[in-house]
Amino acid sequence: MKKTLSMAILFTLGFLLMGGMIQAQDKKYVAKLGLIMPPDHPNNRTWVYLSEKVKEKTGGKLEIQVFHSGQLGQQKDLFLGTQMGTIQMAMIPFTIAAAWVPESKIFDLPYLFMAREEMWRVFRSPVGKKFFNEIYPKAGLVGIMWTDDGSRSFYGHKPVRRPSDLKGLKIRVPASEIMIQSINALGAIGTPTAWAEVYLALQQKVIDGAENSPLSFYNSKHWEVCKVYSITEHFWLPCPLLVNKKFWEGLPPEIHTQVQEAVVDAEQYGIKIYGEEENKVMGWLKEKGVQVITDVDKEALQKQVQPVYDAYVKQHGTELLNQIRAARKR
Repeated sequence: MKKTLSMAILFTLGFLLMGGMIQAQDKKYVAKLGLIMPPDHPNNRTWVYLSEKVKEKTGGKLEIQVFHSGQLGQQKDLFLGTQMGTIQMAMIPFTIAAAWVPESKIFDLPYLFMAREEMWRVFRSPVGKKFFNEIYPKAGLVGIMWTDDGSRSFYGHKPVRRPSDLKGLKIRVPASEIMIQSINALGAIGTPTAWAEVYLALQQKVIDGAENSPLSFYNSKHWEVCKVYSITEHFWLPCPLLVNKKFWEGLPPEIHTQVQEAVVDAEQYGIKIYGEEENKVMGWLKEKGVQVITDVDKEALQKQVQPVYDAYVKQHGTELLNQIRAARKR
């Protein structure tokens, strides 16, 4: 009797255990991914592509729902939401993250990269892994993918070829201490202005110009009031895709592997379509009557911002900066 009872208990426990394993295997996960770009922007298209690849690789066990155009909030809201876990994923520029992740301030430095290829070398190096696996986790986040949001150049009413061309001009700049210092070092007056207010400020000549990527210049329609775009490429705009650390660690190991496989495909897709879109936009701008200035003395501009580097090193040291400089030459 006792033996029969014991066998029944073991059978029941085994059945429950097996049922639990099957349930765990069948469990599905949903992640909301937020960004502020419009649906046709290359970065949004990249995230949609990533979501499709993740669905394919995981057999539907992980669903990434992409919310564009600030549907889940603006940049700061997305960062805090991802940090707290109310949003699972978000594309967050370094400038926004700097308030909570001080190490990311380094990417606001002017002419940290002289070309797109240098930027990608750095993010594919141990420096990129350090941010994803060591630095961001301290803020409750994990990085899983890098994206390119172009370089920032000056636009306004006259060409910018050398530092003297910027002297005394009020230039809109994000509310980044390093970026403001950089614009001031170039001889202009860095003027933080909310992005939504820039068009009117340019139109009414409250400011003399601004700086941003070709895509942002075009999509914002700032070309309607600024007919000169000078390719100074003084800042580059890498944007990592961040994931809530607790959510990421709650995913099964096999899903981690499958997501990383999807990321490889999505990264290559993103690079391709961003470059294609950027080329189209430059053509469109010329058709709209915008004068595109290419004969820029970048070496003179780079030399002019050296005091910004001196101030950074005095406050933060040289360790991370030297690692980046070494990685970009590989």
